[in-house]
Amino acid sequence: MEEVVIQKKGISIIGAFILIILMTLVQFVLYILVGIIIEYTGLEQVAPYVGMLKELIINILIVYWIIKIFRCKEEFKLKVRNKPRVKEYLFAIVFLFAHLFIFSNTVGLLIDKIQVSEWVIEAFDEMLVNPFIAFVSICVFAPVFEEIIFRGIILEQLSKRYGMATSLIVSGFIFGLIHFNLHQGANAFFIGIIIGFIYLKTNSLLLCMFWHFANNFLVFMSAMYLSSNVSDAVPSFSIVQLIFGIILLIAAYRFFNNRAVEMEEEQELSLTDS
Repeated sequence: MEEVVIQKKGISIIGAFILIILMTLVQFVLYILVGIIIEYTGLEQVAPYVGMLKELIINILIVYWIIKIFRCKEEFKLKVRNKPRVKEYLFAIVFLFAHLFIFSNTVGLLIDKIQVSEWVIEAFDEMLVNPFIAFVSICVFAPVFEEIIFRGIILEQLSKRYGMATSLIVSGFIFGLIHFNLHQGANAFFIGIIIGFIYLKTNSLLLCMFWHFANNFLVFMSAMYLSSNVSDAVPSFSIVQLIFGIILLIAAYRFFNNRAVEMEEEQELSLTDS
């Protein structure tokens, strides 16, 4: 009697890490190939916009490649059709400030005591030489393509096989890992958990992109316009900010939990009516 092998849905934790390693390698190869093509065609003459063009092309190719992998196994679609309500956008902002207040008065204080790597500072300074390119890279490309990959694909696939907590922690850890430095990585880990929670509760990739954009926009504005005196100031603990952040966190958490229940009830009603 033949054994029936049931293929598990989604992706395993090991599979998710392998996918990110492969993505990083493919991304590295594409940077070299696209760079050669751009140089061969003479497009390097329009520098510094070549780097932005290269980043756009590579991100599109990476997303197309990963989506094609999963479409070979199952019917896969990105959840971009679920348009968020105004109230969801507002509570996404509440979640953002909750994270900023809590992180800056807990983990952020410990991380700030560790010296930032020179290559990170140089890379960021080089990016900020051209504010327009920096804005597009930080506030447009990153929110769109990173949310597609890490929430729309990796978290979506992990959630098909594991519970919410496991899926959020693993996807958040991977999201932090790909930033390749402790300061951004620690922050990105918690950001990944928050955006992932919003994604699983609303099924809206657009809302995740909005949250990511809002966060990166604040980072961009801080980097561009804060004075050197402020940026060099030693961060201090604020119990008021921490408590306020916890209150905002609870409010946002409850809202998205209740929103998920409302969406399930709406789906049941629509099925009943049809």
